[in-house]
Amino acid sequence: MNNKTILKWDLEFDAELDFVLIAISSPLKDYRLCHFINKLTLLNFVRGKEDKFDHNQKLKQKTSEELEYHIVFDNAKKSKQHFTTFWYINTKFQTEYYLINNKSIEGNLLIPEHPNFDYFIIIKNYIDDDDLDRIVKNINKIPEVVFVKEISPKILKSKENLIF
Repeated sequence: MNNKTILKWDLEFDAELDFVLIAISSPLKDYRLCHFINKLTLLNFVRGKEDKFDHNQKLKQKTSEELEYHIVFDNAKKSKQHFTTFWYINTKFQTEYYLINNKSIEGNLLIPEHPNFDYFIIIKNYIDDDDLDRIVKNINKIPEVVFVKEISPKILKSKENLIF
């Protein structure tokens, strides 16, 4: 008889979802919102999803579409959704910031369960709680911003749309 005990652990590790998510409601166009955020915070958003050069200053082997937009594939409709994106990297702390429009160019929502939010800011890598609070408070100072809230990406039904 074999009396081996087998232990099985079911570990759910969401490393891809290890980021801070800020939701914003505002009627402002994305470039205007970025202008005000840049003006009131230490962030410096620029248009696009990422730089066209890698860390060695060599041109990346990506299409301009991949560098410009956050692209989500809709398998049901067999189509791509293009979400306008702005990015900023704090090189001192290697913290990455992305402002993403909740509505695609094609008219679909990135996070359908939150249709009242117009934009999301994704903050990857470490950010101090005080710095996060200061960013949220400063965004809230923009007169055209209706609502700003930190939400957990792990509770979203469409959280996979935020992974890139």
